[in-house]
Amino acid sequence: MVRRKSFVHQQKLMVAGFLVTILALIAYLTLETVTDEGAQGDFIAGVHYVELDKPRRIRGDAIEVMEFFSYGCIFCYRFDDDLEDWATDKGGQVQLIRTPLIGSDQWRLLGAHFYAIQDLNGPVELHQGTFRAIHDLGKKLNDPEDLADFVESNSDIEKARYLIQIESAAVKSKVSLADRLSRQARITSTPQLVIQGRYRISVTQDVGSSRMLEIADHLIEKIEAERLASQTASAAPQS
Repeated sequence: MVRRKSFVHQQKLMVAGFLVTILALIAYLTLETVTDEGAQGDFIAGVHYVELDKPRRIRGDAIEVMEFFSYGCIFCYRFDDDLEDWATDKGGQVQLIRTPLIGSDQWRLLGAHFYAIQDLNGPVELHQGTFRAIHDLGKKLNDPEDLADFVESNSDIEKARYLIQIESAAVKSKVSLADRLSRQARITSTPQLVIQGRYRISVTQDVGSSRMLEIADHLIEKIEAERLASQTASAAPQS
């Protein structure tokens, strides 16, 4: 009797082990299928990108690519060069707009810094330089005085002029607009891309920062195809 119980127990363990193996195989094949589809460019709404409930109307021929970022985000720093090169290769097809995410008082300050150096026509080196100062050099750019010293030592912009600009109504208005845009697009982390005010691409378990640009390519092709179809339909003779 004891032997029979032991045999039955062993049989149950074997069956359970077999079922676990089958389930693992199914999970593996499912993962492989999803990965292969992504690698082939068959990106899926809700998995690789999100279609916004309330798209923002974009004017002009160039497709708007808005990056939500922060100087305080090291992933944005690592992504910045790739994004810039990608946009340059696109030429006039896309318009890249960087928009700071205002997630805290410190990020609000860094967002104001971004707009201040833009308004003062600061050299492009200040943009990457700000990333490097924070993440490579460990500088604590935690108040306008620190930022002003950094700007003055890395450009021809005088400290006093910078301090006036970062506190100006123009900069505060731009920061408020950036905050409003991020809320409309439900941006909660960085970096994220919004394509033509319609699609949001985020870094997730399925999407790394480099893959974001592949998805952006896919969505741009989709938008261009829709434009062409609309133009063809409009040009067709009416019966």
